[in-house]
Amino acid sequence: MNENELKALLAEAVRDADLHPREIPSIDLYLDQITSLADEKRREGSPRFADRALTKTMINNYSKDGLLSPIKGKKYTKEQFLQMLLVYEMKNTLSIGEIKRVLQNVYALPDYDAAALERVYTHYLALKDDARTATVESVAEFANQKALDLENEEDFLVFLLSLSAMSSYLKNAVQILLESHYPDMNEEKTREEQEKKEAAKRQKAEQKAEKKASKTKKETADKADEGEN
Repeated sequence: MNENELKALLAEAVRDADLHPREIPSIDLYLDQITSLADEKRREGSPRFADRALTKTMINNYSKDGLLSPIKGKKYTKEQFLQMLLVYEMKNTLSIGEIKRVLQNVYALPDYDAAALERVYTHYLALKDDARTATVESVAEFANQKALDLENEEDFLVFLLSLSAMSSYLKNAVQILLESHYPDMNEEKTREEQEKKEAAKRQKAEQKAEKKASKTKKETADKADEGEN
């Protein structure tokens, strides 16, 4: 496999199709209309993304998990559609709980509104194009820099292992940045409660030890008094 062949494969690997905010009607849509619109766009991308459909079940679960703003009636606003797309983009890297933590913090910002969400998503899609290019170029460059011969089975295995490690590290990077910027308050509360329990346990043990030491000291003094008498 030469460099051009590698880049062609990598380009196909990152060729998903994105639904831009400008392609979403400003009017409220039924669930069937949303899934149909998302599916039409998905089909414009690589067949490798064929199993990544945005389904009714997924949307209903997003709503139940509090990832979408409250639904009124049977139609969804453009803002709610964009919220679905944000969840869809993050779900392959983050858990639903982690995504919820991100979105709840964003939704709580004083200047958050539908227009802000659209700006964020539009900006993200622009950078995502750059990410596709960077992925293809950086992976191919890595093989070149390390002088890996992808026709050689051992080198090819080393290459796959290295890419798997990079993927794992990038996922960890996303999670540690999330944890740093949006601390899990439930975990913090649990940790604080655990620390209080441990502190109380230590204090109780110290009091018990002091009481025992005091008792021993008194018994020793009593025995000394008896000896003198």
